[in-house]
Amino acid sequence: MSLFDQSFNKPSSCFGICNNEKGISKNAPHRQKLKLPHVLVDDGLTTADRQRKQEIDSLLSQALNELTFEERQEQQEMLHGVEATITEETNFVEASLQELDDHLTKIKRDTVYEVAEDMDPGYVGDRSFRVMFLRGNRYDAREAADQMIKFFELKHQLFGKG
Repeated sequence: MSLFDQSFNKPSSCFGICNNEKGISKNAPHRQKLKLPHVLVDDGLTTADRQRKQEIDSLLSQALNELTFEERQEQQEMLHGVEATITEETNFVEASLQELDDHLTKIKRDTVYEVAEDMDPGYVGDRSFRVMFLRGNRYDAREAADQMIKFFELKHQLFGKG
């Protein structure tokens, strides 16, 4: 017996009004037995389309099963947009941090970022904090700077000043 073959009690009325096959009526029984039907999905596909879809799924499955673990992992990473790894060399990170600082200097005027920097320069200027934004934006310093500004604006919205 599957889950869909089981009977369940379902409230059929609210405040004495029932919506049933005959329409809306007053003072209907509070509970009625509900028999869940087998789930049939009407996806709009013809039988030939379903067979073709099943063939394609089978071919894809077979192709993935023939890959090595590393190749399959690489394909999964590509599918999810995380395939390109960036090697974090010290010179590269330092150059990106300098570019981030330069861009922040240009765009921070009269923003909540500037207020946060005045309140706690150690937190705002923390190297690991800034690298987190760089990593999240794949070392695009402009995007990281924009995201930092948005981060502090949202933080200010949620928690206020102080």
